[in-house]
Amino acid sequence: MGKNRAEEMVRKKVDTENLRKHMYAVSAIMGELADELDGDSELWERVGLLHDIDYEETKDNPEKHAKRSAEMLEGELPEKALEAIRAHNFQHLDVSPESDLDNALIAADAISGLIVATALVMPESKLEEAKVESVLKKFDDSSFAKNIDRDRILYCEKLELSREEFAEISLKALQKIHDKLGL
Repeated sequence: MGKNRAEEMVRKKVDTENLRKHMYAVSAIMGELADELDGDSELWERVGLLHDIDYEETKDNPEKHAKRSAEMLEGELPEKALEAIRAHNFQHLDVSPESDLDNALIAADAISGLIVATALVMPESKLEEAKVESVLKKFDDSSFAKNIDRDRILYCEKLELSREEFAEISLKALQKIHDKLGL
């Protein structure tokens, strides 16, 4: 599936602007991670962009989330991409994350929210103001952005990336698309 087709699918299936922004953020992080880890950046970006394509349909049924996305994308993406999408909801599905693609999506999904939340508390609420140090400080502050699962961010270690390296890669990715995110 090409970029245009993936973006068209997001426009058709996702009504919530913040969810679309989240999906673009995860896509950007996944692309940077692929470059860092010698992955297929186009595929990794598509996986990031489409991982929550079913969210509005399944938000009240977590045991269907990601499973439905994979069904919607069958024939559009390779099986390893569908496995990664299912694996990002491993807590509710009978799936274990195994590949770098699986682990990258889990970590990117979580850190995207932490970075956006960090940017929003900056004086100008801009990503350019956020620094790796501030993201890491917010990571350690369990009272900040309580809904973000820090353990999922630590899946970066399965990619042999430290928290610091992962935060730097992820922040750089989001800063590149700050206009698209409105930050």
